[in-house]
Amino acid sequence: MSILYSADDFDDDGNFVSARCFQDLLTENECLAGQVPSFNNISWDDPALYMIPLTSDEIAAVMSDNPKLPAPTPVTPTSDIAATNPFPELPDPSSHQPSKTHSLSPAPSPKSSAPLCKANSSSWTAWNPTQSIICPQTPPPQLTDAQKASQKIKRDQKIEKMKCLHDTVTEYLDEQKMKIEALLWAHHVTPKQINDIIGSQTHYRTSRKSQLIHVLIHAKAKEINAGSQYSMAKLREMEQKEAYIMALEEHCERKVVGVWAHNLAAVQDIVAMTDRIVKELDDLQVRTSIYGTLFVIRGHINDTIQSMMHGMDNSEDFWEDVYEHPMADFLRQYEQWACTQNQNLNEHDSLEAVRKQVCKMFLQGLVAVTGKKDIMMNYSNYETSVVEAYRVYLVGWPHGVKFDNPLNIGTISNIHKLRDALKARTCYWAVLSPAEVKAHASKLDTHCSAREVV
Repeated sequence: MSILYSADDFDDDGNFVSARCFQDLLTENECLAGQVPSFNNISWDDPALYMIPLTSDEIAAVMSDNPKLPAPTPVTPTSDIAATNPFPELPDPSSHQPSKTHSLSPAPSPKSSAPLCKANSSSWTAWNPTQSIICPQTPPPQLTDAQKASQKIKRDQKIEKMKCLHDTVTEYLDEQKMKIEALLWAHHVTPKQINDIIGSQTHYRTSRKSQLIHVLIHAKAKEINAGSQYSMAKLREMEQKEAYIMALEEHCERKVVGVWAHNLAAVQDIVAMTDRIVKELDDLQVRTSIYGTLFVIRGHINDTIQSMMHGMDNSEDFWEDVYEHPMADFLRQYEQWACTQNQNLNEHDSLEAVRKQVCKMFLQGLVAVTGKKDIMMNYSNYETSVVEAYRVYLVGWPHGVKFDNPLNIGTISNIHKLRDALKARTCYWAVLSPAEVKAHASKLDTHCSAREVV
């Protein structure tokens, strides 16, 4: 049974407030009375609501040595989502004028490739089999009463030892204070001068780097998990420090850009991160008086996250004042568009997609450096139509990549190298100085005199 909701089923904040579907369900099937809970009595914090259980075939495929997951259960095609869109079309944002006559239909869903249609899409991990996986932490085992008693004894001994240490440090500080006072009278200086001399050295680092102690602890953990028993002293004597440092850096990178192993871990990460982003945005608005809007939606129809939106200060009034639509309508349209993209991480970085990204990044940089919004990039006559005309040039074009229109670059490695250089700002637009303009003009004259193509 499928149910379509109208705009009256949601409040101004985009929250679902109607219990009509539960009432209709009880009306159609009276035998379910007493089994279907009230909408207000549902525990939305229950993790089971956000989990998709695996089938027996999928579990067997995962546990086997050569996993080959079966095809997933057919779901509603993405084209049906766009076809059953109950929300009105949004006006053109470029007009900046409220209008009731603008009506656009949802963008047609692109045809997904055959391998993607047959792939397992039960989770983001299964949809991206070539990506590294962030393994969730295994909960510690339950302690017995004897182990708890032993830990209590150790804890008490540690407390007593730390108390003794604090008392000794306090005595030392008192003696140091008396000696500093004696130095003040002997050398006729201020206490600040002596304290600056004592505390002139610092052990803090400006950036967090892989240190030897962290590398050794990480290697020790891997050895213990593998069944080997190496002491810390033995690990310090090993000469494979560079390999251990590389392994630790790969582990840290995997925690940042890896994909979660299951949907529950992904939901928890999204909730924690969005809460942090919302707090940072609100604090930033108080400090700088900026405005901003945050949309967080799922990227696939099988994702179990709950879409959310947040407007800083009174940003939500903008959508109704300018477009005459509540912000919740934009959230739903955005979610439908994202679900119709039907792409995993590898397809996001396809040759065609990265070509478009690079062309857009070049044009945006050129507009920013020249201040001209109607400018166009000319790769064929770059020296005359761009450098000579606007007195700007590209710095840091990647070595080994031919200077050409990105749409003509045919290898995925070269286009990725160019895209990464633009993102890292090692390839960027710069303005020519007056001396560089004269040198470039004389260079062009030399080429023209020799009848060379520029």
